[in-house]
Amino acid sequence: MKNALLILCFIFFSATTGVAQSPNGIIVKNYKNQKTKFIEEGSKITVKKYGQIFKGTFQLASNEAILVNSDTILISEVQELYSKTAGSNIGGIASTAVGGWAGAGGIIGTAAVLSEGSYAIILIPFTAAIGALGTFGAIKGIQLLSRGKKYKSVKWEYTLKYDKIPK
Repeated sequence: MKNALLILCFIFFSATTGVAQSPNGIIVKNYKNQKTKFIEEGSKITVKKYGQIFKGTFQLASNEAILVNSDTILISEVQELYSKTAGSNIGGIASTAVGGWAGAGGIIGTAAVLSEGSYAIILIPFTAAIGALGTFGAIKGIQLLSRGKKYKSVKWEYTLKYDKIPK
């Protein structure tokens, strides 16, 4: 019984030690509603800085700079930041699927209305609009899947969070 209690205590303490360790990364905070997102170090990001685009996994270089592949970028110089997260992947898949179905339905509906003739022609603007909106949704979903969520420096504040930066 004593050994079982000792083993349970060991498992409990070893399971909770990971909670105390917080990873390094970028905290992105919205100026308007103070909503925050955390991008963990080692995540795939795309950074836009003065028209140049840097893609890859990022590491913290110092308390003011990040390292994307082999390029050092000051966090104050970042204009746009794209991050791929699980939420952006799910949203991209859902938007692509719903947009694809709506786009196809709008195109098929427009073809059906054109072939029907007579008063059904009144429905052309509605079916064409459904097709256009669905296609637009599918395009935005594909963009979200390929790039990730967009954080512009005009709307979001970037802060580096680090416990210890490797030398």
